[in-house]
Amino acid sequence: MKKDFLKLNTKIALLTIAIVLISISSIMFFMTRWMTDNMRKEVENNISNVAQLMAASPIVLDGLRDASLRYKVQPYIKRLLAETKNIEVMVVVDMAGIRLAHPTPERIGQRFVGGDERDVLEGKTYISEAIGTLGHQMRAFVPVFDGDKQVGFVMAAALTENIDKVRRQNQRNLILFSTIGIIIGIIGAFILSTNIKKTLLGLEPREISKMYLEKKGILDAMHEGIVAIDADLKISLVNDSAIELLNLQKDNIIGRQITEVFPTSRLPEVLQSGESEFNREQRINDTIIISNRVPLKDRETIIGAIATFRDKTMITKMAEEITGVKQIVESLRANTHEFMNKLHILLGLLQLGDIDKATQYIISVTERQQQIINQIMKKIKDPVVAALVLGKFSRAKELGIFLQLETDSYLSQREDKINSHALVTIIGNLLENAFDAVASDAKADKSVKLLIKENDRYIRLRIIDNGIGIREEEKAHIFVRGYSTKEGSRGVGLALVKEVVESLKGEILLQTELSNGTNILVNLPKGEGYNDKRSDS
Repeated sequence: MKKDFLKLNTKIALLTIAIVLISISSIMFFMTRWMTDNMRKEVENNISNVAQLMAASPIVLDGLRDASLRYKVQPYIKRLLAETKNIEVMVVVDMAGIRLAHPTPERIGQRFVGGDERDVLEGKTYISEAIGTLGHQMRAFVPVFDGDKQVGFVMAAALTENIDKVRRQNQRNLILFSTIGIIIGIIGAFILSTNIKKTLLGLEPREISKMYLEKKGILDAMHEGIVAIDADLKISLVNDSAIELLNLQKDNIIGRQITEVFPTSRLPEVLQSGESEFNREQRINDTIIISNRVPLKDRETIIGAIATFRDKTMITKMAEEITGVKQIVESLRANTHEFMNKLHILLGLLQLGDIDKATQYIISVTERQQQIINQIMKKIKDPVVAALVLGKFSRAKELGIFLQLETDSYLSQREDKINSHALVTIIGNLLENAFDAVASDAKADKSVKLLIKENDRYIRLRIIDNGIGIREEEKAHIFVRGYSTKEGSRGVGLALVKEVVESLKGEILLQTELSNGTNILVNLPKGEGYNDKRSDS
């Protein structure tokens, strides 16, 4: 999985900061334009209103109409200019372009300058920008009429220098507030990213993805049924094994109430009590299951509960196969069956009154059985393995198979890493497989040879049968769990053999020929000094 260059909290912080910067920059851009346009309109309205006020003044009209009254115009304009804010220029001009009033008295009597007064001399009212004697100005022109006759015009103006100064001040204030907002946004971004990282238990996205994939893989691989609920008793997780055991439809399970789907789960009780329950038996759909129930906690708060369960019968069978108990039990059953057959024969002879034949039969059977027991006990000192082999002799006789323990066989009492259970698993499953192969063959002479040989370096097990053999295409699969050529078999026995041998760092050698039997050799090293596991084969 590709490693992230940046950590999650850094990504969140940078993304949040970027969003804050973009948002505030956009706001600043539009606010600046809005403030500039708004200020311009405000100035235009202001100078336009003042110009209209000047044009409507009787003093201005009298001064333009009567030359003897012109002296009143300048004091009036000066007073008006002093009382009006944000307007720096007020000028009264006659139709000849001569100023009657001006903020600078020395310019009274001089011609109006700027070049933008032509339209007002034609009776038009408008706003323009031009350079006057006091600098660059925004001007409002209004004509002055005496009845229908225009006698002059007035101009009110604001210096653009002052407008720009106010605009820059507003922009500085906006930048200041934006900077404060950005700082607050950055602090908030780090607080948010830290809080999110804390909520995610400090995990990075790749770690969360990995955990999710691992959890999914674990759930798919598990044979145990798993059901989890949240604090509202709604199912938040269920795996395929649970669906199969509970006989449910796969769709629309997540989000349903546990009491509807699995009323006997006892998860609501565990959620309420906060106490775990382990190895509890219960019946579901005529199947006895073993279940465990555990509350899910976030610190001290219970946020849900989870139950795991499995078919008790399957657990028992698997335990028997793994520990070798199954092989011992089957051997004992074979012994019991053979003993019952012999008792029936003896009972028949006694009922017929043939005491001599009954006596001979008892002696014959006893001698034969004693020979087998003596042979096994002499060669195999481990009582568990000896019991297994003895049982397999009875099993072979029951199937009409001649089982032979080879004369050079020997096994001491097991105390090292190659324990009795491992040997029982390997020998028991390989012999059963050989019995099946021989029993499936139509030939009359059915035989299986068993070698158990031990020296200072290794333990060697060899099973030779004259059965049907193994097809070439099957050889690569016979040790795979779940693969079997026998009807009703779960394909576990030979897979267990392979797993046990590999765990002991041993090897399995297979020689087989169709219709001519199979030779399986297992070498189990006893220590580091063992180098040639194939010798004496």
